[in-house]
Amino acid sequence: MTGESGRLTATIEKKARYVDPAKCTGCGTCLEVCPIRYEVQLPEAAARARTAYAEVTDEAAVAGIIATYRDEPGNLLPVMLDINRHFNWLPRPALEHISDELKIPLTEILRVASFYNAFSLTPRGKNIINVCLGTGCFVKGSPRLLERLERKLGIKHGETTEDMAFTLEVVRCIGCCALAPAIRVGEATYGRVNPDQVSKIIDSYIETAPL
Repeated sequence: MTGESGRLTATIEKKARYVDPAKCTGCGTCLEVCPIRYEVQLPEAAARARTAYAEVTDEAAVAGIIATYRDEPGNLLPVMLDINRHFNWLPRPALEHISDELKIPLTEILRVASFYNAFSLTPRGKNIINVCLGTGCFVKGSPRLLERLERKLGIKHGETTEDMAFTLEVVRCIGCCALAPAIRVGEATYGRVNPDQVSKIIDSYIETAPL
């Protein structure tokens, strides 16, 4: 890299790897090292996988969501948002279902899913707890709220309780700086929270959380 600040010139010494279709021999080496896993299945295996999917996933709900947006342009995002809202995350079988029905490569769907913070590729609890660590909340003591929540739930931020009742996340803003420090549980926002209130807030959700 040469030049000065604001006028830099970079030389790319190693280009991104890709498969040249004209030279492909079908050896399968690219599949072994590719970070995106999409298993090619024979019809019988695919049928068994779809049966297992129906047993552990609300396949009818996914099919209904896809049908709602099937004929609309740019339908991938609304389909993914509704599925994420239904399950609280994006199950891999559901993404494969989208790929099959909308004829969109799974790699493209995974790229979208990993780009937007609204999506989760790992299971999340019934109650999503957001602790604001933006400047306003931070200086008002939100790190202490996070510490108290981690102790109360027995998890670190970014993790989910074993009973799938709570997922603890940190965010940079929840849009209520005047109420700092603030946390959000699901759709409910709590402002001017002090550490001693944390336990009572969480306890109010435990009775309705799944066992």
